[in-house]
Amino acid sequence: MTTQLLDGPGRTLECIHPKFMVDLVQGVDAARHTHLGPQQLQFRERLTQEIMTHTRLRPWAMAGMLSENAALRLGLAEKLAGMLDPGHLALTRMTDKLRILRQQVNPRTAQSPGLMQQYEDLSTHFNQRAAYKEKALTQRGLTVQAGEHSEQIFTRWRAGHYDSWSLAGRCYVVLEELRWGAFGDACRLANEDVAAMLKDNLRSMAANYLAEGINASPTTRHFYYQWLTMPASPGLMDYKEMLGWLGDWCQADKHPVSWSVTQNGQTVALGMPRLCSAKRLVAGMVEEIFG
Repeated sequence: MTTQLLDGPGRTLECIHPKFMVDLVQGVDAARHTHLGPQQLQFRERLTQEIMTHTRLRPWAMAGMLSENAALRLGLAEKLAGMLDPGHLALTRMTDKLRILRQQVNPRTAQSPGLMQQYEDLSTHFNQRAAYKEKALTQRGLTVQAGEHSEQIFTRWRAGHYDSWSLAGRCYVVLEELRWGAFGDACRLANEDVAAMLKDNLRSMAANYLAEGINASPTTRHFYYQWLTMPASPGLMDYKEMLGWLGDWCQADKHPVSWSVTQNGQTVALGMPRLCSAKRLVAGMVEEIFG
């Protein structure tokens, strides 16, 4: 099959695989995705099939089985984590979710006697990997790695790798890339002063890059739709849906800026400023994503 998502909007995105693995584990809690519409569910299925093709794990992606079988999803997450580096954030999120799921399972009513053991074994495995990765990250220098990662992602932004998204969408994609990688690791694992410095630098750089895209200063205000309008481009819907998937954690009342930027609706959240500058947009997204 063609891999339009991974060869198109996902071509340079490193956050896809770790987020996908976390989704697999969180997807065991089926109630989380009841709010998804048919279009979003179809996108998830496409992305699953493409990732299975790229990793040669197609037998795992039997039609309908992943959505119905918790043990199969966990097995797939474990296999992918063995082939691809999930990163520290994904490992800690998967560990935490598995612990919660294990606590929620009633041993007397569990559909599979081995499911609780699978939760336990996998959470222990991911937790050990997260601890090992945290030690290695600290030894190599968190701020150095954060700086290198930030430079890499902003270079891609300047080179036009994210130009098929809206102006604000490009910034959101950059922030997600940073969150799931070494920059995000440093923000979480370093001391408060270092984390604050990193976020201050991020706000400044992102506001300048975003303002350049609209040929204005970072403090010049524009109507919100100038920031949110997607450019006409081949595969437009794929880019819209990828952005929606990356931001599917957002809630309109709690993350109004990120929700308005990523979710493919006709309206924006009440908390989204109708007139806003690049500086204001970036401040909102950084707070919602890294706060």
